[in-house]
Amino acid sequence: MDENRKLREQLMPALESKCDEFRLLGYTQVTMDGLWECLCSRKWKHRPAEKKLHELVSDIFSLSPSEYMMFLTMRSYKQQAAGDDELERVLKELL
Repeated sequence: MDENRKLREQLMPALESKCDEFRLLGYTQVTMDGLWECLCSRKWKHRPAEKKLHELVSDIFSLSPSEYMMFLTMRSYKQQAAGDDELERVLKELL
């Protein structure tokens, strides 16, 4: 985990730049944490340390708003589905 934190600090200027770019395009709710999570799960498949620094920077700059929005949509659906399972469990306990 320490390695990921160090890597994220190294990539912070590129992440800030991408965040600013998205905000200029009208995506005002973009966060650094959201971008990092998207890149880790989509582009890097939870293994950013296996790539070279220049490849990671390239991946950050090549992330499109549509890829990011698709990631957020899928994450929202998954969270909603998990919440539905929890609601079902609570209802069964009550009945």
